[in-house]
Amino acid sequence: MFCLLAGAAFSIGLYYSKRRTEENSRVFVLLLLLRFFSVSLITFLLFTPLMRRTRRQVEKPVIAIGVDGSRSVVSSSDSVAVRKSLSHDVESLSRELSDRFEVALYTFGQDVSPGLQKDFKGNHTDISEFFNELGSRYVNRNLGAVIIATDGIYNKGSNPYYAALKLSVPVYSVALGDTSLHKDVLIRNINVSKQVYLGDEFPFEIMVEADKYMGKEIKLLVRHSGEVVYNKLVKAFNDHALIRVAGTLQAKQKGMQKYSVELESPGDEFNAANNKRDFYTEVLESRIRVALVYDSPHPDIAAIVSALGSSAKFIVTQLKPSDMQERPKDYDLYIFYQIPSVTGSTDPSRVLPEGSPVLYVIGSQTDLAGFNRLKTGLIINSQRKSMTDIQPLLNPDFSLFGIDREFPKVIAEFPPLQCPSGSYETGVLSDVLFFQKIGNVNTKFPLIMFFDMPARKLGIISGENIWRWRISDYIQESDFSLFDDMLTRIAQYLAVKNDPSPFRINVKNRVEEGDPLEFDATLFNPSHELINTPDVMLELKNEEGKSYPYLFTRTEKGYYLNAGYFPAGNYTYTASVKTTQAMYTKQGQINITTLDIELVNLIADHALLQQISAKHEGKVVTQNDILKLAKILKNRSDIKPVIHLQKRYNDLAGELWMFLLILFLLFTEWAIRKRNGI
Repeated sequence: MFCLLAGAAFSIGLYYSKRRTEENSRVFVLLLLLRFFSVSLITFLLFTPLMRRTRRQVEKPVIAIGVDGSRSVVSSSDSVAVRKSLSHDVESLSRELSDRFEVALYTFGQDVSPGLQKDFKGNHTDISEFFNELGSRYVNRNLGAVIIATDGIYNKGSNPYYAALKLSVPVYSVALGDTSLHKDVLIRNINVSKQVYLGDEFPFEIMVEADKYMGKEIKLLVRHSGEVVYNKLVKAFNDHALIRVAGTLQAKQKGMQKYSVELESPGDEFNAANNKRDFYTEVLESRIRVALVYDSPHPDIAAIVSALGSSAKFIVTQLKPSDMQERPKDYDLYIFYQIPSVTGSTDPSRVLPEGSPVLYVIGSQTDLAGFNRLKTGLIINSQRKSMTDIQPLLNPDFSLFGIDREFPKVIAEFPPLQCPSGSYETGVLSDVLFFQKIGNVNTKFPLIMFFDMPARKLGIISGENIWRWRISDYIQESDFSLFDDMLTRIAQYLAVKNDPSPFRINVKNRVEEGDPLEFDATLFNPSHELINTPDVMLELKNEEGKSYPYLFTRTEKGYYLNAGYFPAGNYTYTASVKTTQAMYTKQGQINITTLDIELVNLIADHALLQQISAKHEGKVVTQNDILKLAKILKNRSDIKPVIHLQKRYNDLAGELWMFLLILFLLFTEWAIRKRNGI
């Protein structure tokens, strides 16, 4: 109403004085109306009116096609047909489907990668990771169906049947490979300790499979440095025999030791590539003795013992506080679990040998007042005796030791620890591995931290229920390796005496073939501050003496190098850096283990594919019938587009048609006035 009144007032005020002198009243009325509408519209736009628009968007169903790119696919009897036509057939199927669907191609094996790769060089088969990738990638998308072309053999990750349960769409399988049982002897599995000690006898277990060799004898040899250190004749008692061979070996040399297992078959064998496998054992000189002291039982105790027990480097002894009086000097590291405690165990430093490193774990039974009196470098000010759920937040600047690069992804799914409520005060010389994340708030309160004090090294885990982290690691990765690795690195850092050198290198001394060689380096100035100004060089040599030179790249406060992929074998490295004070070098050895796991089992598992497809209302077809899947999918009524309606509000003043309308009204008024000489 105001806009109309403004338009009327403006137009009447302009043309009222001319009403008697104007001969043509129609022209006068027309000019009046044009000015009335233009002013009314302009006034209306000053109020910033909004116009609602509804946008209709059609989303095609997505058909995800995954192709097994591992070596086993092209190592069976149908390998020629797979190499020649599988990629062509998949591309033809993709073109057939593209008129009705959005097609996404993936290759899976050791990992999942977009697109169709035709080399079939994967050293692992992880079918479950393909389903996990689809579950996260298409969580809010119109995923119509999944097609998977594989032989059903997997040797990494969890059972694909259970991983596929995360998807609620049809799953079709293209069955590759040969399910026939051929004459074959193979090394199914080798179980041996990864680390042993010099002079010890260590056990091993080898599982031998013999197919269609009933009554035949098979000779098993174990070699070390070309010398036979174990041999045994085994006999197959049926056509599909699984034979367990157990024995012991002597650790005579320190360092990384390579052993070769060989099978001498009776002949006429389908696959001789699986008759030989290597395994490696690291022979160490001495163990790290750990005393785990606690007042009351807790699931965390078992988690710590199991994690440290996964490495032969550690011997863990469980003690009560009263036992500390007997032989306190026999240990390289002390872990005080919730001590001092509210139940009476007070100052542990009274019985702690001078200079011994300590790891404190704080929980609901910790006497916080007594802990604060220990002067560890951490003060917890808690007004009420309550616990808070805390998530771990990785400190990107932590440099005391390296952690697995997969760990940040895994800890994001860890359940919270229970930490004392309150504020946390730390000393300036602390190094924090994890900060506390309370709800959605990132804090600077430490969750796991370290102090390198003049008297001793000291670590603090300010929360309980770390056993849940170990279980979560198993749920996500099907093993405990990442959690165990973190805890063993914490214990090893605290127990090992400080490296006096300001230049330090972090690298895994054992890597599987197909994994990249990754190095981390840190450099300290005389004030013990991290610097990365000088160049860090690295020279890598193989067993033949061939040299590979590299230059580290700089990170925020250190150095990093991805040297790429190398064939199996033993390698030595020399890293060097020159500062204004001196020239520093670090040397070490890396073993890259042979990975022939893809050639161990070549019998296709089509039964698994039948189970997955039956559960998801799909179907199993052969490679020859792969193009029939296009017709099957197009005939399904439940795979259809999804229409999205998006409502948007636009400022009417920004509309082009509104601008042109006002311009037309004003121009028309001007033209009439000009023509009539007004």
